[in-house]
Amino acid sequence: MDQWIAMLLLLSAFWLLLIRKISDTVPILVFQSFILALTAGFLWYETGLSHLLVAALLTLIVKAAIIPYVLHYTLKKIDATREIERITPKYTSLLIAILLSVAGFYITSRLHLPSTEFGEPYLPISIVLVFLGTFIMIDHKKALMQGVGLITIENGLFLVALSISYGMPMMVEFGIFFDMLVTVIIIGILSFRIHSTFESLNIENMRKLKG
Repeated sequence: MDQWIAMLLLLSAFWLLLIRKISDTVPILVFQSFILALTAGFLWYETGLSHLLVAALLTLIVKAAIIPYVLHYTLKKIDATREIERITPKYTSLLIAILLSVAGFYITSRLHLPSTEFGEPYLPISIVLVFLGTFIMIDHKKALMQGVGLITIENGLFLVALSISYGMPMMVEFGIFFDMLVTVIIIGILSFRIHSTFESLNIENMRKLKG
């Protein structure tokens, strides 16, 4: 089961690279967050560690419900239903993503990073999520996609913590989830302001502000 969960997380990251409209990111992030919650719940079932159950519930509430709602609300307010804008062509992006995934698996196998008994299958996937999230931030021109990339990176780091040490202390988990929520709200506000000023979410327009 753990191998299937890990593959679903990897597929969700690739799915983000194949979308045509920004609005398509919301259901994908919901799916990815649900799979993360399922991962934490599975590890809780296997280990009996109560903080993993809390992490699973927080992931469902914050990442699979509140954050997607904030993104959906922002997209609705600015009517951002147009196609995304990439720096590289679509299939070039996919090729780069495949190479980054191979690099992630290779690095994980060569570095021999510490991992837990039940978290080991998720470790290479977590590194790949960090790589792909960073690539999403670099490859897309629209502000909201920067937020999507950031969420993907955070999901990867969350999975790293689950893989290496069955998560972090509960207070740290609460702090990270709160910071993530605040960050997404700020990204939503900034996206609204950028759109109202330039009638576009393209961050390259911000160069016009230079004196």
